[in-house]
Amino acid sequence: MKTFDPAIKTDSHLQKFLSGQSFSNFEKFRFNKKSYIPKRIDLLESLLVNKSILHFGCCDHENLIEEKVANNSHLQEKLAKISKICIGIDNNKAGIEKLKKLNIENCYYYDLFESNIEEIENQMYDYVLLGEILEHIADPVAFLSMIRLKFKNSKNLIITVPNALSSKNIYNIKKGIEEINTDHKYWFTPYTLAKVITEAGFKFESLYFVDRSKITIFDKIIKWFYYFRKLDAFASRKWKIHKSVGLVAIAKF
Repeated sequence: MKTFDPAIKTDSHLQKFLSGQSFSNFEKFRFNKKSYIPKRIDLLESLLVNKSILHFGCCDHENLIEEKVANNSHLQEKLAKISKICIGIDNNKAGIEKLKKLNIENCYYYDLFESNIEEIENQMYDYVLLGEILEHIADPVAFLSMIRLKFKNSKNLIITVPNALSSKNIYNIKKGIEEINTDHKYWFTPYTLAKVITEAGFKFESLYFVDRSKITIFDKIIKWFYYFRKLDAFASRKWKIHKSVGLVAIAKF
């Protein structure tokens, strides 16, 4: 399975600001303007193959479950096939029941602040995964802090969120538009995501830009050029990172 290099890795300079040891009102954190931009699912599969996973928000949007299972794009089902074990938890009771009816196993109702299931909480997971969840949470630092407390035997944390710096957002701003899922409470940039992770007590490690936005005619020509060479253009070629619509952050417990 193909592996990918992160676009950003933590260093001593960045860590001083994340931890609060240093402060600047106008600090500029520089990273390469171009990076490999894999698909989010391809990156997750490369990181999580043969790993033990705790998957928060395993249901996805309830009204899309059957459609995604039918076209083999439901994340919980895909991870269950490639991992050592993938325990799914969600606070959507109806969604959990729907997964069970579709024979998707190891999925349980769980409310982070109210539920206590020792068999799940005491396990040691290679990765705790929060896929497209944090932007929906009213207090992300408190939410992540509770995860660190209740799943303290785990090793690593993966968080995926929309990219606030994407060209799609910039294009909409120029038109006087904010296009957004109306349940979202936050937009995250690479630094602010790393800062929230650090404030919750995790050690930020690295970040990837994922999922290409709508491609231009020039991009399509390049895509077909790579296709005929049996290569993945988005994973084989560096693209301007503002064309990424998603971020994936890795941290240690």
